[in-house]
Amino acid sequence: MTPINVSISLVEEVINEIHGVSGIRVSNNWILTHGMLLNSKIIHDTELFNVISALVPGELIHLPQSLNQIDFRVRIQTRPWAEMTTASTTTTTIKEKVSNEFYKLFEKVNGSIIYIWRCPLLADTLENLFCAWSFAKNTQKINKILMSIFVLVNINHENETKIMNEYNIEDIHEILSHLIDDTICLQNPTRGAIVEIESTPFGNPIFIDSISQGIVSNVLGTNNCVMLTDANAAPGCEGGPVYLIDQKKSRIICGMVIAPLSWCRTEWVYYTFVACIIPCLRRLLNKWDNIKNVNGIVEQKLTDRLDESVVLVRCGAEWGSGILLDRDTGTILTCSHVVNEATNKRIKVVFHCNTIDNYSDMLNLWATLVYRTPKGQPYDVAVLKVDLKKIDRALNTLKIGNCNVQRGELVMCAGFPFFSSTLPTITRGNVSNVSACMLQTTCCVQSGASGGPIVRFDTGELLGMVVCNVISSNTLYPRLNMAIPAAVFKDPINEYIKTGDVSVLASLSTHDITVSRTWNFHLPSKI
Repeated sequence: MTPINVSISLVEEVINEIHGVSGIRVSNNWILTHGMLLNSKIIHDTELFNVISALVPGELIHLPQSLNQIDFRVRIQTRPWAEMTTASTTTTTIKEKVSNEFYKLFEKVNGSIIYIWRCPLLADTLENLFCAWSFAKNTQKINKILMSIFVLVNINHENETKIMNEYNIEDIHEILSHLIDDTICLQNPTRGAIVEIESTPFGNPIFIDSISQGIVSNVLGTNNCVMLTDANAAPGCEGGPVYLIDQKKSRIICGMVIAPLSWCRTEWVYYTFVACIIPCLRRLLNKWDNIKNVNGIVEQKLTDRLDESVVLVRCGAEWGSGILLDRDTGTILTCSHVVNEATNKRIKVVFHCNTIDNYSDMLNLWATLVYRTPKGQPYDVAVLKVDLKKIDRALNTLKIGNCNVQRGELVMCAGFPFFSSTLPTITRGNVSNVSACMLQTTCCVQSGASGGPIVRFDTGELLGMVVCNVISSNTLYPRLNMAIPAAVFKDPINEYIKTGDVSVLASLSTHDITVSRTWNFHLPSKI
């Protein structure tokens, strides 16, 4: 049976109060969902809180009898209005039919929690890699307890003859195996692959089967158990299935939403957190065979090119991103504000590549500051130089594209937001506006991405360098960002690479009134 999204919520004593999440229907009788389903109960139920807190990672447990009686209402969409909107149907008739059929829209059945478990991969990753992150403004302790929890719910059909206490561990293993047996599943989602979230925002069944698309931005954690995606999600989407869109445009389940909202250093993180289902289930079931890898719709050469050309730039306590523009001369482009402390602090550049002795795929090199524009003056550019003799020749550079950037065209951005020791995080968007001195995109851009490239999605050509995004009323907007067009730095950088004459870089700084007014957009900016 193909996994489908459902809306699942606790039956509350307060009428019309909805606390729900999403879930994955893995068979006719079973639904796999996330621990956030228990959020409203665990706050007030001491026994449940103690049981959840005491869970041993990796141990599948049957809830105590006293907690087994927790009732649920599972709502599954039946789509009765598929035949409503024929060409001969009037608007008035449609409204009448929607009104009459609204309460028939969902199949409503009751269910009970049978088993729960804490995933050791998620628990370890959240404890170590994301220890400084928060995932809710309130009840932060509860959320961290529940984030690594999986819940298995049994649907209580009227003709169900097997009582829930009769389901043993072997039964549950067989049920969960349906997600990784007899189907093609993804082991490790590829960065840049297109994914689709199907979920129920706010747990409200009127929003059931809402679709959101994005790409795999990064895969992190123990056994690559956590995916970050720029596909949008809202509270209530926890437990919803995440699908890879393969080359035949089929959907292959690869994950489950575990956190639609998060904050790092008080900054709202726009990425959606996803548990990669295959490594999590493989760890629980100790099942390592019958797993096939499937590539998503992504130009892998572009992802590889970004990995080999986008570098981490560290200066003092701050870091940002950089772009390798010429390997032979070791020329790297970044933002001037990334190296603000360069007067007193040395600049370190981190490459992700193979060293000559093949001992490591990360290499730290000290960089020389060749040029930087004055603080507060456009353009926000710095040029660095490193000695690349010790680095594998496989390290590549990005080709600077032409100046013909079209509003609306697809682009990708790569950089190091929040993480300073992983491969670059990738996000997809489009050019929202373009002028001679500024490129605006809808890519998800956050702290640490300054100096990262904006590249054309189909060719990988470098179109610009990320500088900042907008903060208004103390809120940072990750999808509203500004970049310096490649046309601005193409000629001076190429001339410097060709001649080694640093003086040609002076044209990267400008006193042009139009440029100054464009970049002084009277809103505080960051990154």
